[in-house]
Amino acid sequence: MSQVTATDGSKIMGYAREGPPSSAAPLNATILFNSSMVHVKPAPVVAAFSSRGPNAASPGVLKPDILAPGLNILAAWPSMVPVDGDEASYDYNVASGTSMATPHVSGIVALIKKAHPDWSPSAIKSAIMTTSSAVDNAGNPIMDEAHQKANAYSIGAGHVDGAKAVDPGLVYDLGVGEYSAYICALLGEAAMKTITGNNTLSCATVGSIPEAQLNYPTILVPLSDNKFKVKRTVTNVGPAKSRYTAHVHAPKWLKVKVEPEELEFKEAMEKKTFTVTVSREGDDGGQIAEGSLHWVSKDHVVRSPIVADSRVVKR
Repeated sequence: MSQVTATDGSKIMGYAREGPPSSAAPLNATILFNSSMVHVKPAPVVAAFSSRGPNAASPGVLKPDILAPGLNILAAWPSMVPVDGDEASYDYNVASGTSMATPHVSGIVALIKKAHPDWSPSAIKSAIMTTSSAVDNAGNPIMDEAHQKANAYSIGAGHVDGAKAVDPGLVYDLGVGEYSAYICALLGEAAMKTITGNNTLSCATVGSIPEAQLNYPTILVPLSDNKFKVKRTVTNVGPAKSRYTAHVHAPKWLKVKVEPEELEFKEAMEKKTFTVTVSREGDDGGQIAEGSLHWVSKDHVVRSPIVADSRVVKR
């Protein structure tokens, strides 16, 4: 068996269908082993088995959140656990899948929690997402298994960067109250009580937060000629005195307005709220438009994907 990329697989299948130039010539294939290869470009590339969005249960919140290494990982392996039915003992095994990407991200979470023990799970998630990379090691947009540009429903915020995640500058924080209000808007009070495990809570007391208004590090809105406004709040976890300026990257036919365009912080853990208004101007025929919002200071770049999708229902 030889594993090839989707692009090379298409070429092989095309050759098999069309045959050699001469009908009398046999079909030939040669497999060459080039040993281990490092510094291969482009990398990373989204694997075919990597889960794609949107999330059917909550289509107004962008999923997946993050992309992480998960293909052909040499991993420590319990010697008492058989490998593919082989009864021999092994200390390591090559494995792939989200079961490989998950421990990588979990390790980064542990590092951040060690550096910032007072941060909430949402703050840690935000740090990982806003410091991730949307480009590969060749400086180009990350591609999928077919070597096409991967969209936000493939990579989420981008590919995880553990070193940067420890110092994100700003975080989008969320607590139990906000998540409870989000569940109330999405699934109702009974579901909220079941998920939180707290029967004393009610939607009347916690309120209701629509999907688009959840204080998430990504922004997903309906693609429409009508203006759609979302509100976000960031917490300063960088230098006490810092100033951030908004930089928007989006297609020309997608109008994105950020108010205010500057955020000035005077102390650590200070919070600032801003709004992002998105609308379509003209039409390129697509259902989805992607862009990003960068909050830029002297020391940090805090990046949030912006996705406008005509299939998302306004809530």
